[in-house]
Amino acid sequence: MKVLELLDIDIKKSRVISVVGGGGKTSLIFQMAEELVAFEKKVIVTTTTHMAYEQGRPFVGDGNLRKIRENIRKFGYTVVGVIEEKKNSHGICDAKRADFGDRMESKQPFSRKIQGLAEEKIREVQKECDVLLIEADGAKCLPLKVPAGWEPVIPEMTDLVIGVIGLDCLGKRILDTCHRPELTAEFLGKDICEKVTEEDAAKIAASSLGLRKNVGNREYRVLLNKTDVLEDPKAADRILEKMKKEKIYAAAGSLKHKRQYKLAIVILAAGNSRRFGDNKLMYPVEGIPMYRRALDRALLVQEKMKGLIFSAAIVTQYPEIQKEATKLGVKTVFNSHPETGISSSMKLGLLPEADACLFMVADQPWLRAETLEGLILRFLDSSKGMAAVSKNGEPGNPCIFSRKYYDSLMELTGDKGGKRVLKAHPEDVVLYEIENEKELTDVDRPL
Repeated sequence: MKVLELLDIDIKKSRVISVVGGGGKTSLIFQMAEELVAFEKKVIVTTTTHMAYEQGRPFVGDGNLRKIRENIRKFGYTVVGVIEEKKNSHGICDAKRADFGDRMESKQPFSRKIQGLAEEKIREVQKECDVLLIEADGAKCLPLKVPAGWEPVIPEMTDLVIGVIGLDCLGKRILDTCHRPELTAEFLGKDICEKVTEEDAAKIAASSLGLRKNVGNREYRVLLNKTDVLEDPKAADRILEKMKKEKIYAAAGSLKHKRQYKLAIVILAAGNSRRFGDNKLMYPVEGIPMYRRALDRALLVQEKMKGLIFSAAIVTQYPEIQKEATKLGVKTVFNSHPETGISSSMKLGLLPEADACLFMVADQPWLRAETLEGLILRFLDSSKGMAAVSKNGEPGNPCIFSRKYYDSLMELTGDKGGKRVLKAHPEDVVLYEIENEKELTDVDRPL
């Protein structure tokens, strides 16, 4: 699910987006950040209340502009705020979004939270990014809420407000599913032991005392999250129809698909370099050996999309590459028979525990990390079993293969790579078209 398209967000107009409500605000914010970074937009994520601190994300704790610029240059985005620790005798929320995927936060006596910056500081840091994403509300991980008198905290500079409702609230007691259930019960005119209905969710989403509170004349969108948990799939459609009658743009979907997906990046670096005349993978391009350029890009994407990219591996016949990759924490697989062709490296690198494997060759020195991210997003947002980077509609490397094609990859022989599988099932391939053909250039001779 590509949320920027789903919610019809014009990133040229919506440079400051505040997210309110419950049921997946943090997940939505980081998925938007992921999509924006893939579009080469500089993104800052912050809060005006509190949000979970997620270890592993690029973070600036004091609003230091130099560090913000450094993180954005390296990762495309950064989280900005003030760290605070709060004792929590009941443990913390079981599942909070982490990195570009999801991780489980362990239940500890202390939970680390990010406290928001003052609005004048937010205005200062906003100048460093193309899009500022703000978590402007809190819901204690519950799917539904009616705001208290001081909520939500929407900065004046906000262009667009997105209200989020988790559809797992439907059919459950207000007491069990709503943040501050007494406020929700009072708003709906119900007892806290009564169940939440479709009409209740629609009323909260549409009301200026509900999720629309403090929105004013700004653009407003509603996301109905967790459609995957509905016993009646048409429930979301009925709520959307109510939103349409209120002239509110709303959409429904699930942010869950990435939580359960495990993707591996496999670098193929075992070729004999016959045409090159030497080990071309050690050949420096712009001062960096080609194999190392591939490693750096794979590791950068893994860092940006941690939780989704669960493993990076490299297949090689060269001990020096194996040694360096091991130092960097990359899984290494030694190919003792590279003369059998690229098919042997693909079969050795295939990780059966992965839901999909992205294969990239090590001799494309101009391939960008952003292209790898874009390919991954295109694959995840499609219903296809394979994906490939392309120029003018012609598939090339890198490629992604889902588990359903692992047997076909294992049947490959000689110097025939995954392109044979792609061509055998064109109806099940999604392409990620690039503008600069140089990215796909294989270096076969010294420059």
